[in-house]
Amino acid sequence: MDIKGVITGDVVNSSTIKVDWRKLLIDSIQQVANELSALSTLKIEFFRGDSFQLIVDKPEETLKIAVLLRAGLKSKTPLESKSIWDARMAIGIGEISYTSDKIVVSDGEAFHLSGWGLDEIGKRRLTIKTKWDDVNEELKVSTAFADDIITGWTGSQAQSIYPALLYQTSQKEIAAKYDKSAQNISKLLGAAKESLIRIYLERYSTLIAKKLM
Repeated sequence: MDIKGVITGDVVNSSTIKVDWRKLLIDSIQQVANELSALSTLKIEFFRGDSFQLIVDKPEETLKIAVLLRAGLKSKTPLESKSIWDARMAIGIGEISYTSDKIVVSDGEAFHLSGWGLDEIGKRRLTIKTKWDDVNEELKVSTAFADDIITGWTGSQAQSIYPALLYQTSQKEIAAKYDKSAQNISKLLGAAKESLIRIYLERYSTLIAKKLM
């Protein structure tokens, strides 16, 4: 049984992003995806300009990859931009029956779950649909809370939480990298509810890992 994660996403309010920044936007998503391959082998493909799809080999890492993709995108927003870059993402966890060199023509349960999730996402920016009803039931409420927190992240908060979650970088190291005080980084991570996001990610990972045993 080949269970993988699929993330289908699109950039929020992409029509308002300056034409000059379009290449930077796509390059930023690609760069973050390349960095996130430290968590799992993954493949990303863009379609319709501002939409993208990822296949993630490790389903238990798929949520962290989606959250960090949003954090990475927010942190790369140009300073002159009136709004922070973000993306809506629907995660599907299930079997993949057919894979092609082109992700968009691949097929299987995970693709269907992810596609349905994005169709039904509404005003939310993160949804998860897995092949297991009990997992979906548990994650429904926590995902709504986590999504609300992530949507509210500022560029500075996202910039701080990204290395903290991806590389377990210490507050002192993050402070040195961005030429800020450790106290300032601590405040940013506190405001971003880093500890709650960690609990959420760990619970998701545990639930999926148990199902894969």
